[in-house]
Amino acid sequence: MSRLKAINGIMLRPIIWKRPSSNDAILQFIRQNQEISQSSVFQGTLYEHTVMRELSGKLSMNQLQKIGGSHDRGVDVRGQWPLDFVFGQVTKVVPLDAVPKRCKIHGTTLKPLRCKIEENDGKLDPLKALVQCKAFSGSKVSPREFRELVGTFASIVPDSQRNRSVILMCSPNLLTKEGLSLINTVKVPLIYLRIEMLQRIGDNYDVDNSGRLLNYYENDYAAALLQGCGIKEWLKLSLYRR
Repeated sequence: MSRLKAINGIMLRPIIWKRPSSNDAILQFIRQNQEISQSSVFQGTLYEHTVMRELSGKLSMNQLQKIGGSHDRGVDVRGQWPLDFVFGQVTKVVPLDAVPKRCKIHGTTLKPLRCKIEENDGKLDPLKALVQCKAFSGSKVSPREFRELVGTFASIVPDSQRNRSVILMCSPNLLTKEGLSLINTVKVPLIYLRIEMLQRIGDNYDVDNSGRLLNYYENDYAAALLQGCGIKEWLKLSLYRR
């Protein structure tokens, strides 16, 4: 019998995430934790699994690991993002505009990753992805939470690796004007993903038609760093379905 994992005093049955792009892991988690399905811990963990499915299936992130717990340092999920794969697949379908060799954003000069991909014959080491999930059904993410997210990035990622990592905030809600203004002033690559929470149909969850990635937004720094890599074309053309 598998051991139970306690989070905030509530027992959760552990789950091994083998295929994040499928619904199998989500359904397994739901089945194994029916007894606490009304708790906030269950809903938060279910949302994290939903986010992992979308990161894998829609953005081609891999090696995703759910962290959680008291020592997560503000990160719920870690993974890798092979941008060279996305770039290679997009350029087979549509041409991408050229990008400058250097650009300046908020007083910082950086080299777009597209240039590094081209200089290395289409290869680039995967970016490290740090993900925070906010399963807020009724309230939007506040500027305070974005400031904490930036602090999390600074505490984990050294300055020398700033352009080799991205931090993502995932929530079911739209950005507020205050949140949008704030994230566009910070000197870290930050991406906001609006991902639905799974919807119930009677006693079951609609895992096939809910929990979808609805919006993808890069802050100014991330937009400069990731320009020309084809991410928006990848999503717009649904090339992840190929």
